[in-house]
Amino acid sequence: MRIINKKILLIMLLVGVILTGVIVEKPNKKVKLDNVILKQEVNNKTFAMYKEDDENNYVLVKDNKFPDMYVLNLTESKCIDNNGNELDGVLSYENDKVTITSGNTTYCYLYFDKSLGLQIKEDNPKGLSEGIKGAMYRFQGQAKDENNNELVNNYICFGTNDQAQCTSDTDKYMYRIIGIEAETGRVKVIKKEALEQKYQWYTDNDKDIKLPESIFFKAINDTDFLNNQEYIPNGWKDKISDNIWMYGDMLDDDSVGAKQLGEELYKVETGQKETKWYVKSTEDTETEYKEQHGNWTNTIDSKISLMYLHDYSYSVGDEAKCNFYYHSETEFSKCKTGWIHLSQNDTTNPPSVHEWMMSRVGWSTNGSFFRGYTIHGDGYAHDWYLADSESVRPVFFIDASQTLKGGIGTITDPFIIQE
Repeated sequence: MRIINKKILLIMLLVGVILTGVIVEKPNKKVKLDNVILKQEVNNKTFAMYKEDDENNYVLVKDNKFPDMYVLNLTESKCIDNNGNELDGVLSYENDKVTITSGNTTYCYLYFDKSLGLQIKEDNPKGLSEGIKGAMYRFQGQAKDENNNELVNNYICFGTNDQAQCTSDTDKYMYRIIGIEAETGRVKVIKKEALEQKYQWYTDNDKDIKLPESIFFKAINDTDFLNNQEYIPNGWKDKISDNIWMYGDMLDDDSVGAKQLGEELYKVETGQKETKWYVKSTEDTETEYKEQHGNWTNTIDSKISLMYLHDYSYSVGDEAKCNFYYHSETEFSKCKTGWIHLSQNDTTNPPSVHEWMMSRVGWSTNGSFFRGYTIHGDGYAHDWYLADSESVRPVFFIDASQTLKGGIGTITDPFIIQE
């Protein structure tokens, strides 16, 4: 078990005072501070934060955020009044924001621990990108080399902290890390093997249906996965981070959108780039389509979701230098080189053929049906009929506050989370 280093941040709360660069009274006790906030509005109060400079003087910090990939340890953090008395129940922390409720002048000592993602990143596992790709450090490249050696160490157990149980029952407990969120330290994972049952998106190819009403979405958020004790035993649901997922119409197979590189796909799927609308026929207009179907670029609050198209893209490389639609053997070979596409390396447990993704095509001119994106077992993406039953591999974020127990990320020695 590794020893977690802590960084100490000091917040000084001045009730009713708005700081505008004014130097306020220094704390009595000297504490070395790094990467902390200058000012933050909480309960209409302003916090002044200090750090120690090279000459051991306190100076106001000019950063405006908590240290990346660290999480607040509420157990060790504390607040005191001017007389040194500890104040109970005045400090809370949610969504990287601190709230202090106190009617007194209050000094708060905030202790930050390394996040789960930072613990894994500092172990420097094979295949993890050095730079940030779409807000995450990502595992990229082929799963194994020609000698069957692991090239990407991103296996992690979830649902058990018993390594033997995890490695002997990979159907239930083995996952692979998609990436580590650079700001929060949350770890994004995908189930190593698909759920046993296949699911339709919806029963009618000609009917428009949004994700929250889809059959597979209800399944993974209901008893088939999230509330299934075989997959998520007692206590483990709390280790899954709440998240807002974006979904919506992508670009259909007649456009260059289906062949975009990872960075462009990331912008589309995170709402930074407008998606294109498609109509059912030449008689329809874009306005009529929007009036009938609404704006598909939408969000849902959910613990569980599916993989985005850009996640597959980044698993190949920085920009996924391939067209996702299978048009030639050359493109086919390029698209299946990421660790997520295991069929060329793992003949014993090849990935499921046609797995649903978060990305949706909408109305496709190819076949004149509503379609959603799937990833083929051989590594290329395609749109597919929403009424077809396809495989599902749940995706979620493991909360950053979890602690790494051990492991190196291989399939025989996966990362293990503390109970």
